Amino acid sequence: MGGTKKLPLVAICGRPNVGKSTLHNCLTGKYRAIVHGEEGITRDRHYGTAEWEGRKFSIVDTGGIVEAPIDEVTRRMQAQVRTALEDAKVILFVLDGQEEITRTDEEIRDELFKYGKPVVLAINKLDNPKLELNSYDFYSLGMGEPFPISSGHGHGIAELAEEVVRHLPSQEVLDEEAAAEVEEKPVTKVAVVGKPNVGKSSFINAILNEDRTIVDDVPGTTRDSIDIEFHWKDKDYLLIDTAGMRRKAGIKKEVERFSVSRTLRAVRRADVCLMMVDATDGISEQDKRIIGYMREQGTALIMVWTKWDLIEDKEAKFKSLADEMDLKVRYLKYVPYMTVSNVSRQRLYKVFEYVDRIAEQVQRRVSTGELNRFIEGLKGKHKPSQSGGKLAKILYATQASVKPTTFVLFVNQKRLFHFSYVRYIENQLREAFGFEGVPIHIELREEKSRK
Repeated sequence: MGGTKKLPLVAICGRPNVGKSTLHNCLTGKYRAIVHGEEGITRDRHYGTAEWEGRKFSIVDTGGIVEAPIDEVTRRMQAQVRTALEDAKVILFVLDGQEEITRTDEEIRDELFKYGKPVVLAINKLDNPKLELNSYDFYSLGMGEPFPISSGHGHGIAELAEEVVRHLPSQEVLDEEAAAEVEEKPVTKVAVVGKPNVGKSSFINAILNEDRTIVDDVPGTTRDSIDIEFHWKDKDYLLIDTAGMRRKAGIKKEVERFSVSRTLRAVRRADVCLMMVDATDGISEQDKRIIGYMREQGTALIMVWTKWDLIEDKEAKFKSLADEMDLKVRYLKYVPYMTVSNVSRQRLYKVFEYVDRIAEQVQRRVSTGELNRFIEGLKGKHKPSQSGGKLAKILYATQASVKPTTFVLFVNQKRLFHFSYVRYIENQLREAFGFEGVPIHIELREEKSRK
C-alpha cells in the first residue's frame, strides 16, 4: 500500500462482474486493477489513491462477494473482502443497473448494515439517460440515494466522488483515531443483567470495592445502563450495570420503558452477559424471558446465582438449583452456572475466569473445510429426519458470523428438517467445537434458492 496507509480508506464491494475494478481504475486514474467480463478475476485487494476537491483517500478494489464459496481460493478471497470492509471508513457498494436486484445483492446489503459505516450506492452500467431511470429501483434496498454511473464512460463519477468525500472523517478525527489505536487494548464488555433487586449493582460495588452504583432495597433503583471500566489480572473489562427488567405488565412509567430499552441495548453490545438470578427465589418466568432475549440476540451468557450467603444448606441447595436448571431451562445445557455472595464476596472474582473462557468461545470460527468434514461425519452417526420417503440432506455448510454465532446449512428441502434433527446438529456442533455459553443459530437454505 505504500503511503496510502494513513489516508482514510474507501472499500469497493459487490457481487462479481458488476464493474468494481473499472470503477477503481476510474477513481484512481490508473489501470492497475484487471478488468474482464469473466467473474472472479479480482481476488486480492488492490489499493490505490484517489483525490477529489483536494481530499485524498485510499481506495481498495475487492473480489466479488459470493453467497457460498465452493473452493479454498474463493473462501480466501471472501476473507480478503471482509478485511477491507472492516478497515474502511466508507463503503462503496456497486450494483449492476442493467439487472434486477438479486438475492446476493440483498444479502450483501444485510451484511453491510452490520458494519455500521457509511455506505454509498453506485448503480453501474447506466451510460445513457434512459438507462439512468433504472437507478430508482434501487431505493428499495433502503440504503439511501442510489447514484447512477457508468464507470466505463465516466458518467456520474463526479457526483459519486463528491458523496464519498462527504462521508470521510475530518483530519482531526483521523488524528484522534490514530492516537487511540496506539493506546487501545482489547476490552471485554460484560453486561450484568436480571430482574430488579437481584443484586446487580451490589455485585458491581463489591467487585470494585466501592459504592460505584446506587444500591437500594427498592426494585428499580438503577434506571440507566452504566459503563464502568475494570482492570483485573492484566485484562481490561467494561462492566455494564443495567436496570432490572420487569414484566411488561409491571412497567408503569415512561422512564421504565426507557430503562428496559437501554438494558436490551446493553445485551446486544455485550460480549458476555452475567444473568443474575436470586438463589433464594429460583428461576421465574421473567428470568426465562430475559434469557430468551439473550439467546435471540446470540449473546453469550453465564448464569450467576446471587445471595448465596442467605442459603443455609448450600450443598442441598446447589443440587436443587442444578435440578431446576434441568427442569425449567433444559435448553441451557451449554451455559455454565455459579454461585456468588456480594456480602461475603465469595467467588466474586472467579466470575472473570468464566468470562474470559466464554469471551474466547464467542470469537470462535470453524473453517468451512473443517465444518463440511464434520457434516460428512454426521451422516454415518444419526439417521436424518424424513418426510414422505424423502431424507433430509445437508449439501454444504458454512459459518456465516460470530456475535451471533450463525451456521448456514444449504439443504435439499427445509421442510424435511424436523426441529429435533436441527437440535441434534447443534448438540453435535457443541460436542465437536465447544461454544460453551454461546447461543448457536442454525439457518437452513434450500439449494435451489442459491442458484
